[in-house]
Order: sequence, then structure tokens, then C-alpha cells
Amino acid sequence: MKSDFEHWLAAQFAETGPFTLFILLVRITPSNAVPLKSSYAHLIGDEMTWPEMRGLLDSARTPWDGVAFFVGLGHEGGPLPDPVAARRLKDVEADVKADPLTLNRGLFFDREGRHLRIDEAAG
Repeated sequence: MKSDFEHWLAAQFAETGPFTLFILLVRITPSNAVPLKSSYAHLIGDEMTWPEMRGLLDSARTPWDGVAFFVGLGHEGGPLPDPVAARRLKDVEADVKADPLTLNRGLFFDREGRHLRIDEAAG
């Protein structure tokens, strides 16, 4: 059975073709989602399984509870050039630090590859 991540990846690739993927590892607490580490990758296919992705994420050697993915595309489609991707990654990090609800603008998954959503805490 495919994970939510695998379904999303196949649908995203079918829609856009190759793309840049911004990746934010997140620690989830009862009242917050805290960004831990980030990176980006250029995806040129949809063959990656959740166990393969999780293995790559775990290689960051940072305990994480969730991961957020954001898609980046060049002006004419396809992956972003590396300098542009590096700058955009900093923007994504800043947006999530300023407002964790920004995670909902991307795709947010738990360690099992299941789709998550961040809700505003009742105050």
C-alpha cells in the first residue's frame, strides 16, 4: 500500500514534471511545530518510496517528527537553478519560523508518510 507521500509525489510529478523540492524537518510539540533543519533537492522522477525518503531524512542525524515539502519551479517549469533554490529555501525557512501555519501551504507528513495539517491553537 502506497503512503500519502508516494501518492502526492506521483500526482505532483504528473502535474509539473521535474521540480525542486524544499524540505523542512520539524519537531512537533503539543503547542507548536518547530523547524529543525532544511535542504532542497531536484526531483526528476516519481519513483521514490516513503522508506527511501525517510532514510534520506534520517541521514540528517536530527530527531524529527514531521517533514514539510514545498515545490519550486523555474519560470519555464522544471527545477530551479541552485543559486535561486538556495535563496528560496531561506525564504521558506523564514516564513515557517514567522508562522508555523505556513506548513499547510506545502505538504506536511509524519514519520510514517501520512499527510498532516497544522491547526491554529485555541487561545
